[in-house]
Amino acid sequence: MLNSNEVKRIALEVGFDDCGIARADALTDEEYPLRQWLARGWHGDLQYMERNIEKRMDPRLLLPDAHSIICLVSAYGPPDTDRNDGVAAYAQHREYHAELKQMLFELRERLGIEAKACVDTVPISDKHWAARAGLGWIGRHTLLVTPRWGSWVNLGELVTTMECDCYDSPLPSGCTDCNLCVEACPNGAIDTDMPMINATRCTAYYTTHNPRPMPPGLDSRGYTQGCDICQLACPYNK
Repeated sequence: MLNSNEVKRIALEVGFDDCGIARADALTDEEYPLRQWLARGWHGDLQYMERNIEKRMDPRLLLPDAHSIICLVSAYGPPDTDRNDGVAAYAQHREYHAELKQMLFELRERLGIEAKACVDTVPISDKHWAARAGLGWIGRHTLLVTPRWGSWVNLGELVTTMECDCYDSPLPSGCTDCNLCVEACPNGAIDTDMPMINATRCTAYYTTHNPRPMPPGLDSRGYTQGCDICQLACPYNK
């Protein structure tokens, strides 16, 4: 049995900035509207999102007999305003994949548990599990918004077969009637009714990973890798 206080204490010692623990029950379509997003075709040519849909929703298919998900936050801060190379904040600070994975391995070893370490490349929705674990809520721009660091965070998880003595509860959304990120997007990529982005209208879709030519009529606002426009508009990121 995991002791939640002990897990969180060790997570901070390892170097994470926050930790929450969620029960490894499948996400609902309301929590994670993945199927609706795919049905709209808003994933564009990101065919990998069409694979492993059930695993993305249910971690018990990722790790048989999974009972808990230890969700970790590593804050990285806003973009460097002195730079003018069009690189978004997440890519300015560090190569987080390798660093977070090593931190997850250390946490797993110190806890002495069987667990699968997840950082981006595993078919699991980091931000929705972080929301389930009470670390923040899903903003209108579809990113996790934390009360302390806004959305300037990287996420990772340990999916484990261990049960926990106490699970965290989701936070209420702090977005209420705010539409600043929706209004700030120059390409109208953010849905007005629910947290969902039309990737084919999002600058980051064209400037991240496998760059694509940006169609006429869309505005990159000078970004060459990623895009921070919706995050810069968010009051929690001030």
